[in-house]
Amino acid sequence: MDESIVRGKKVVLRPKTADDADDDYRWRADPELAELDATAPLRMDFGEFQRHYHDEMRYPTPWVRRYAIDTLEAKHIGNCMAYDMDTVTGEAEVGIMVGDRKYWGKGYGREAMALLVDQMFQIAGMRRLYLHTLEWNARARRAFAGCGFHELRPVRRGGPNFVLMEMTRDEWMAHRSKVLGDPAQASPE
Repeated sequence: MDESIVRGKKVVLRPKTADDADDDYRWRADPELAELDATAPLRMDFGEFQRHYHDEMRYPTPWVRRYAIDTLEAKHIGNCMAYDMDTVTGEAEVGIMVGDRKYWGKGYGREAMALLVDQMFQIAGMRRLYLHTLEWNARARRAFAGCGFHELRPVRRGGPNFVLMEMTRDEWMAHRSKVLGDPAQASPE
Protein backbone atom coordinates (compact mmCIF):
# COMPACT_ATOMS: atom_id res chain seq x y z
CA MET A 1 0.00 0.00 0.00
CA ASP A 2 3.00 2.29 -0.02
CA GLU A 3 1.72 4.81 -2.54
CA SER A 4 -1.52 3.21 -3.60
CA ILE A 5 -5.06 4.04 -2.60
CA VAL A 6 -7.31 1.42 -1.04
CA ARG A 7 -11.06 1.82 -1.41
CA GLY A 8 -13.69 0.23 0.79
CA LYS A 9 -17.47 0.64 0.87
CA LYS A 10 -17.32 3.81 3.02
CA VAL A 11 -13.72 5.00 3.12
CA VAL A 12 -10.56 5.39 1.13
CA LEU A 13 -7.10 5.01 2.68
CA ARG A 14 -4.47 7.10 0.97
CA PRO A 15 -0.95 8.22 1.78
CA LYS A 16 -0.86 11.34 3.93
CA THR A 17 0.06 14.61 2.25
CA ALA A 18 1.04 18.10 3.39
CA ASP A 19 -2.54 19.18 2.66
CA ASP A 20 -3.70 17.15 5.68
CA ALA A 21 -1.82 19.40 8.13
CA ASP A 22 -4.76 21.74 8.88
CA ASP A 23 -7.08 18.90 9.88
CA ASP A 24 -4.37 17.06 11.80
CA TYR A 25 -3.45 20.18 13.76
CA ARG A 26 -7.09 20.86 14.67
CA TRP A 27 -7.65 17.25 15.75
CA ARG A 28 -4.45 16.99 17.77
CA ALA A 29 -5.21 20.27 19.58
CA ASP A 30 -8.73 19.10 20.51
CA PRO A 31 -8.88 18.13 24.22
CA GLU A 32 -11.54 15.42 23.76
CA LEU A 33 -9.66 13.77 20.89
CA ALA A 34 -6.40 14.00 22.83
CA GLU A 35 -8.06 12.24 25.78
CA LEU A 36 -9.24 9.44 23.48
CA ASP A 37 -5.64 9.15 22.23
CA ALA A 38 -4.29 9.13 25.83
CA THR A 39 -2.21 12.22 25.22
CA ALA A 40 -2.21 15.92 25.99
CA PRO A 41 -3.68 18.36 23.47
CA LEU A 42 -1.12 19.85 21.11
CA ARG A 43 0.20 23.19 22.37
CA MET A 44 2.61 24.35 19.65
CA ASP A 45 1.52 27.01 17.17
CA PHE A 46 0.43 25.98 13.69
CA GLY A 47 3.58 27.29 11.97
CA GLU A 48 5.86 25.11 14.10
CA PHE A 49 3.51 22.13 13.69
CA GLN A 50 3.47 22.62 9.92
CA ARG A 51 7.30 22.64 9.76
CA HIS A 52 7.50 19.35 11.68
CA TYR A 53 4.66 17.92 9.61
CA HIS A 54 6.35 18.76 6.31
CA ASP A 55 9.58 17.18 7.57
CA GLU A 56 7.68 13.95 8.34
CA MET A 57 6.29 13.96 4.81
CA ARG A 58 9.68 14.63 3.21
CA TYR A 59 11.68 12.21 5.37
CA PRO A 60 9.42 9.29 6.32
CA THR A 61 10.78 6.63 8.62
CA PRO A 62 10.77 3.07 7.25
CA TRP A 63 9.12 1.58 10.34
CA VAL A 64 6.04 3.85 10.17
CA ARG A 65 3.23 4.00 7.59
CA ARG A 66 0.77 6.87 7.92
CA TYR A 67 -2.51 7.03 6.01
CA ALA A 68 -5.33 9.51 5.71
CA ILE A 69 -8.89 8.27 5.94
CA ASP A 70 -11.20 9.91 3.42
CA THR A 71 -14.86 9.37 2.69
CA LEU A 72 -15.71 8.17 -0.80
CA GLU A 73 -16.44 11.83 -1.55
CA ALA A 74 -12.78 12.69 -0.69
CA LYS A 75 -13.49 14.34 2.69
CA HIS A 76 -10.58 13.82 5.09
CA ILE A 77 -12.10 12.47 8.32
CA GLY A 78 -9.19 10.85 10.16
CA ASN A 79 -5.91 8.99 10.11
CA CYS A 80 -4.59 5.52 10.72
CA MET A 81 -1.11 4.15 10.92
CA ALA A 82 1.17 1.22 11.53
CA TYR A 83 4.30 1.93 13.54
CA ASP A 84 7.13 0.20 15.33
CA MET A 85 7.12 -2.12 12.31
CA ASP A 86 9.60 -4.95 12.84
CA THR A 87 10.33 -6.80 9.62
CA VAL A 88 12.31 -9.46 11.47
CA THR A 89 9.47 -10.53 13.77
CA GLY A 90 6.77 -9.40 11.33
CA GLU A 91 4.99 -7.35 13.97
CA ALA A 92 3.65 -3.81 14.10
CA GLU A 93 1.44 -1.67 16.30
CA VAL A 94 -1.57 -0.01 14.68
CA GLY A 95 -3.68 2.97 15.60
CA ILE A 96 -6.55 5.05 14.31
CA MET A 97 -8.30 8.33 14.95
CA VAL A 98 -11.49 9.53 13.32
CA GLY A 99 -11.22 13.24 14.03
CA ASP A 100 -14.45 14.35 12.40
CA ARG A 101 -17.16 13.61 14.95
CA LYS A 102 -19.89 13.49 12.27
CA TYR A 103 -18.46 10.10 11.25
CA TRP A 104 -18.33 8.52 14.72
CA GLY A 105 -20.38 5.41 15.40
CA LYS A 106 -21.24 4.82 11.74
CA GLY A 107 -18.67 2.17 10.79
CA TYR A 108 -16.14 4.47 9.09
CA GLY A 109 -13.39 3.84 11.64
CA ARG A 110 -14.02 0.11 11.76
CA GLU A 111 -13.77 -0.17 7.98
CA ALA A 112 -10.63 1.99 7.89
CA MET A 113 -8.97 -0.23 10.49
CA ALA A 114 -9.97 -3.37 8.58
CA LEU A 115 -8.49 -1.96 5.37
CA LEU A 116 -5.27 -1.05 7.19
CA VAL A 117 -5.07 -4.53 8.75
CA ASP A 118 -5.64 -6.15 5.37
CA GLN A 119 -2.88 -4.13 3.76
CA MET A 120 -0.43 -4.73 6.57
CA PHE A 121 -0.94 -8.49 6.43
CA GLN A 122 -1.09 -8.85 2.66
CA ILE A 123 1.20 -6.12 1.33
CA ALA A 124 3.60 -5.38 4.17
CA GLY A 125 4.08 -9.04 5.15
CA MET A 126 3.33 -8.62 8.84
CA ARG A 127 2.48 -11.74 10.86
CA ARG A 128 1.04 -10.05 13.97
CA LEU A 129 -0.60 -6.69 14.60
CA TYR A 130 -1.33 -5.29 18.02
CA LEU A 131 -2.72 -2.14 19.60
CA HIS A 132 -3.27 -0.54 22.97
CA THR A 133 -6.68 0.97 23.61
CA LEU A 134 -7.88 2.77 26.71
CA GLU A 135 -9.56 0.38 29.12
CA TRP A 136 -12.57 2.68 29.58
CA ASN A 137 -13.15 3.20 25.82
CA ALA A 138 -15.77 0.51 25.27
CA ARG A 139 -16.69 1.84 21.80
CA ALA A 140 -13.11 1.48 20.55
CA ARG A 141 -12.75 -1.96 22.10
CA ARG A 142 -15.94 -3.14 20.32
CA ALA A 143 -14.78 -1.68 17.01
CA PHE A 144 -11.39 -3.38 17.25
CA ALA A 145 -13.03 -6.68 18.23
CA GLY A 146 -15.31 -6.28 15.21
CA CYS A 147 -12.21 -6.14 13.03
CA GLY A 148 -10.92 -9.38 14.56
CA PHE A 149 -8.63 -8.18 17.36
CA HIS A 150 -8.88 -10.01 20.64
CA GLU A 151 -7.97 -8.78 24.10
CA LEU A 152 -4.83 -10.17 25.69
CA ARG A 153 -4.36 -8.36 28.98
CA PRO A 154 -4.56 -5.04 30.78
CA VAL A 155 -1.47 -2.81 30.46
CA ARG A 156 -0.46 0.30 32.36
CA ARG A 157 1.50 2.77 30.23
CA GLY A 158 2.39 6.17 31.61
CA GLY A 159 -0.68 6.53 33.81
CA PRO A 160 -3.87 5.38 32.07
CA ASN A 161 -4.94 1.77 31.93
CA PHE A 162 -4.97 0.18 28.50
CA VAL A 163 -5.99 -3.15 27.04
CA LEU A 164 -3.50 -4.87 24.75
CA MET A 165 -5.26 -6.39 21.74
CA GLU A 166 -3.76 -8.44 18.92
CA MET A 167 -4.46 -10.36 15.74
CA THR A 168 -2.31 -12.74 13.72
CA ARG A 169 -2.28 -13.04 9.96
CA ASP A 170 -3.89 -16.50 10.18
CA GLU A 171 -6.69 -15.11 12.37
CA TRP A 172 -7.22 -12.26 9.92
CA MET A 173 -7.39 -14.55 6.91
CA ALA A 174 -10.01 -16.67 8.70
CA HIS A 175 -11.97 -13.54 9.68
CA ARG A 176 -11.33 -11.37 6.58
CA SER A 177 -14.41 -12.18 4.50
CA LYS A 178 -16.68 -11.62 7.53
CA VAL A 179 -15.19 -8.15 8.04
CA LEU A 180 -14.63 -7.00 4.47
CA GLY A 181 -17.33 -9.02 2.73
CA ASP A 182 -16.51 -9.35 -0.97
CA PRO A 183 -12.72 -9.80 -1.29
CA ALA A 184 -12.79 -7.35 -4.18
CA GLN A 185 -14.11 -4.67 -1.79
CA ALA A 186 -10.68 -3.79 -0.39
CA SER A 187 -9.03 -3.15 -3.68
CA PRO A 188 -6.11 -0.92 -4.58
CA GLU A 189 -6.99 1.58 -7.29
